Amino acid sequence: MSLRKLQDEFIAALNPLYDPGEAANIWYLVIESLTEINLRTHPQTIFTPDGCFIKSIHDIIRRLQNYEPIQYILNEAWFYDIPFFVNHHVLIPRPETEELVDWIIRENTKAIIHVLDIGTGSGCIPVILKRKIPLAYIWSCDISEQALKVAQKNATQYKTQINFLHLDFLNEQNWSKLPKVDIMVSNPPYIPQKDKAGMHRNVVQYEPHTALFVTDENPLIFYDAIARAGRQLLQPDGKIYVEIHEALGTDTVAVFTQYGYSATLKKDMQGKDRFVKAVYA
Repeated sequence: MSLRKLQDEFIAALNPLYDPGEAANIWYLVIESLTEINLRTHPQTIFTPDGCFIKSIHDIIRRLQNYEPIQYILNEAWFYDIPFFVNHHVLIPRPETEELVDWIIRENTKAIIHVLDIGTGSGCIPVILKRKIPLAYIWSCDISEQALKVAQKNATQYKTQINFLHLDFLNEQNWSKLPKVDIMVSNPPYIPQKDKAGMHRNVVQYEPHTALFVTDENPLIFYDAIARAGRQLLQPDGKIYVEIHEALGTDTVAVFTQYGYSATLKKDMQGKDRFVKAVYA
């Protein structure tokens, strides 16, 4: 079977789940992962699939048809400007979180800063911050030991020194284990359980629910904890940057202002309320 025929079979097999353009993008990711050939930039590359390769492609098709995200199948997700190792213990990094990280990088040009990342997951936020602000001192915490293993793997891969801490941030007694910092950053769980029914199956079936969902009764629980912890952990004029639920922007700002912060709401590239910056005077 030619590579072109295999590509047509791949895209056709995904037709019920993905439009042809998205299926083609997945195809290019698969080929690059399996062969290190970039067919986008080198479309004339000659490659003849053997039986083992064809079997691998068919296995990937079956997993995709079961709604498994391609990032978990390939154990790779690009974030900012580098690929990260991911598995089902961590969220797949999103473009919105890239915007959050970029905001921090652009606003904080001081060479030496101290940063606390809350709920690190794959470690994408602290790794990029350390790469772009090399003299930064960065701590990252997560409740999941398995997530911390992934984050440490990525930090080691990119030779970034990050202090990882295994703890439950919602337990106020753990805050004494955390350092005084200039910046707190978090993309915490913020999706109410009631939203689950309207979400894609590839998210609900495969991504870790502890990193996604909060109760309908208290959807802002993490922002409340971050605001209270910030009063103890932030240095003078310290800042908090968080990603938020698009429908809860005003409510999230109110959480920070009630604790004495000056809070700013920021939209993402889709025009949705997505970020809050809070400065504690």
